[in-house]
Amino acid sequence: MSRSPICSNGKIVSGVCFKKGEVTVFVSFMLAVLLFFFQACLTSARMAYLRSQTQEALELAEYSILSEYHRELFERYGLIYVELGYGGSEDKGYLEQRLRGFLKMNVPNGSVRAVESRNFARASDNRGMAYYEQAVAYMKQKTGASLFQQLQACEEWRRQAEEQSAEYEETKSREEKNLEELRQRRETEEQIHTPDPAASISSLKGGSILHLLLPDTGGVSGKKILLENIPSKRNCLTGSGARGIHRGNVGNDMFFHAYLLEHLGNAVDCLAGEAEGGPWLDYQIEYLIGGEDTDIANLEAVCGRILAIREGMNYAYLQTDSAKKAECEALAIAMVGATMIPGLVEAVKQAFMLAWAFAESVADVRTLLKGKKSAFWKGDGAWRTSLSGALDLQNSVSGFGEGEDSGGLSYKDYLGMLLTPLGREKKTMRSLDVIEGVIRRLPGCGGFYIDQCTDSFQVRTIILNGKEWAAERTFAYEW
Repeated sequence: MSRSPICSNGKIVSGVCFKKGEVTVFVSFMLAVLLFFFQACLTSARMAYLRSQTQEALELAEYSILSEYHRELFERYGLIYVELGYGGSEDKGYLEQRLRGFLKMNVPNGSVRAVESRNFARASDNRGMAYYEQAVAYMKQKTGASLFQQLQACEEWRRQAEEQSAEYEETKSREEKNLEELRQRRETEEQIHTPDPAASISSLKGGSILHLLLPDTGGVSGKKILLENIPSKRNCLTGSGARGIHRGNVGNDMFFHAYLLEHLGNAVDCLAGEAEGGPWLDYQIEYLIGGEDTDIANLEAVCGRILAIREGMNYAYLQTDSAKKAECEALAIAMVGATMIPGLVEAVKQAFMLAWAFAESVADVRTLLKGKKSAFWKGDGAWRTSLSGALDLQNSVSGFGEGEDSGGLSYKDYLGMLLTPLGREKKTMRSLDVIEGVIRRLPGCGGFYIDQCTDSFQVRTIILNGKEWAAERTFAYEW
């Protein structure tokens, strides 16, 4: 049987003998340790709270600063940027002053010792690729895969049009040269002059094509701009660069084209009264393609390219239509008459077909400029012109373009085709020309510059709140 330890003048606690007074000392030591521990915990909690308060203040300052995005830029183009100039020349000091104010409101018991902003991602960075990525993100969120399929079809039309146009230009050059040689040979050998069947059309091509394509050129915009100090021409401010989220590739280019076609004006919308003239050039997509300083010059450049596309497509159709080929051949025989020059009749026949293809193309473009659709691949039912009308184009052109092919392509579809082969940098920077040009001419926006616009930057601050706290955060819009 175990025996309890003998403890004289003391007290046994857990088998340990404490003499009088020793328990009080032990408890005092334990309380001191516990108080130190609790103090350390409270201090640590307080420091964590103060640190969290600093980070929270910086986060709230981010929301406040980013809420000051440029309203006109967002409402007109769906782009979300803070303008570092705040309506004037760029001043990071003013931005940092705004940051100090927001931080002080959210850390009322502290003081802001330092604020530094840096690494601004600017809209014009990487020759417009920073803006390109935001525009692509906007269209992907808005439209998704259905638009991509539609744009793929447009790309296929462009490829087919390019093939036909290349073949047409080669054939046209060859046949015109051949006809001229045969006409000279006949004049030398047979002393007979053979008229040029397309002489009237050649003279019309030498002037402005807009007089052929528009019933009333008085409605065409006469606006002119100065191509000086625009983003594509000047040395823009540089920043931290594009984010790399939506890099430039064929797929993203299609979404970017859709963005441009949706947000920038074009001639048909203006001529049809569907869009009002703006403070800059009215024919903005045409400016992307033509790059000229007037609406008239840009419209003429675009119409000339569409006309070339249609000539190739229409000539390809004529080669498959035996009735129309026979009509051209019969007229060629009648014009040439009896001759011993081999190939002359065929050369004149080809000249008639080239002239007819051109006249039909004029009818197509006139239809497009009226806001109607025209068939991409022609059929007999979609052919609008006669051979006699083609050879008397100047007098008969007023009756062209009255019909419409419901399943055809629109003027905007052709603009999409013409945008595709344009270089990516040229499209991004010229569209920034448009955006800056429009915004700068709005009331109160005279000091706007697109390279002063940022959608991401870093902020570093030092706040005295119990002690000095350094905090850093990236301010950025999510898109």
